Amino acid sequence: MRKKNNGGAVAGLFGRLNIVWRASQFFYFCYNNFMKSGKKFLILGSLVLGILAICLGVKTSKENQGLAGRAVEPVKVIEERPLKFAVMADIHSDIENLQRALLKAKEDRVDFVILAGDLTPLGKKEELLEVKNILDKSGLKYFVIPGNHDLWASQKFKTNIFQEVFGQDFQSFKIAEFQNGREEIKFILINNGGDGGIETGERVWLNKELLECPAITCLVFMHMPLNHPTSLHIMGENNPEIASAAGEWVKLLVASQVKEVFSGHLHFSSSYEIDGLKTTVVGAITAERNFQSPKFLEVWEEEGKLAKKEIFVAD
Repeated sequence: MRKKNNGGAVAGLFGRLNIVWRASQFFYFCYNNFMKSGKKFLILGSLVLGILAICLGVKTSKENQGLAGRAVEPVKVIEERPLKFAVMADIHSDIENLQRALLKAKEDRVDFVILAGDLTPLGKKEELLEVKNILDKSGLKYFVIPGNHDLWASQKFKTNIFQEVFGQDFQSFKIAEFQNGREEIKFILINNGGDGGIETGERVWLNKELLECPAITCLVFMHMPLNHPTSLHIMGENNPEIASAAGEWVKLLVASQVKEVFSGHLHFSSSYEIDGLKTTVVGAITAERNFQSPKFLEVWEEEGKLAKKEIFVAD
């Protein structure tokens, strides 16, 4: 049982006595200054003002007591909107266009950016650090995988410069914010930019990552597309063995019910479906060797489907 606290009642009593005392002093002042001078008509107004002062003082006191110890809660504005992300590729150290693209993505309120490789011409450490510095300053959350150009220096010097700068070169994460009736969406970022395509360790990891895709929405991102209706610039373009492996990955992704694959590499945007695998190739950010205007892709959920919009850097 809670003990009764009389402290508040005592404090309230002294407060009221103090108001009465001040009121009596006010009345005496009125009498002394107005009655003796013969200005009797002012006494009524003084009394009215005094009564009003007492009433206002009591009301204010009660209001202050009600607010004491209670923080005023700010108005909470809850905004419901679908998750939106951007996919960029083939920057090739075009820093000016990269900055423009990131600014447009930020203005469009994307939740994060996925960069699908070829950030640099040669993958030198200073090139990768320059791009990372721009990404860090953008204020946007981002995820990066390497392209074939980003791995040239690493393969030449038998090291992994990309990992030194950006950390893991393949990864996955989940977001539970798509409003399409399914609780989670999984983003799988693959490194297939090297000469060996998808290497052994990554293959083991990828097989495990795909196991839950029949139960949730999975989107896969890579630099080189696994197939294309007209271009030969795909994974394994110079290696028949790697090209054959790419065909097997297509079958596995389809069997795992992957919703869509996003890639770069071609410097030419397109969207197609071959052998049951839906693929979107995003345009290039760089202005050099670009068969289209520099652009990137914004993606969001709309009525249970993926909606896409190409954003032109120069607009």
